[in-house]
Amino acid sequence: MEAEYPTAKEWYKANRRELKKYRGQWIAYTNKGVISCDRDYRMKDGIPPDTPKLSYVIGRILESEFIEPVRFYPVRMRYFKSHDVQPRYVDI
Repeated sequence: MEAEYPTAKEWYKANRRELKKYRGQWIAYTNKGVISCDRDYRMKDGIPPDTPKLSYVIGRILESEFIEPVRFYPVRMRYFKSHDVQPRYVDI
């Protein structure tokens, strides 16, 4: 049995990581959980009719919300000197 939160906003904050499976979709959720989801806004048709209108929140889960942050790694450049080798001739 899932925990019931006082408000839908608090449920959203507590279960944000679990919403990854709804990326790119519209969802309707209450303080108990997700009640409807769809890629289009038609998910509103899937909300049970006995649910009071002010008890749920409709929102879109953007795909960019769950992208890992970009990491930059240091690159060290070394300069190599090239020498022209010239033989030394010794006079005998």
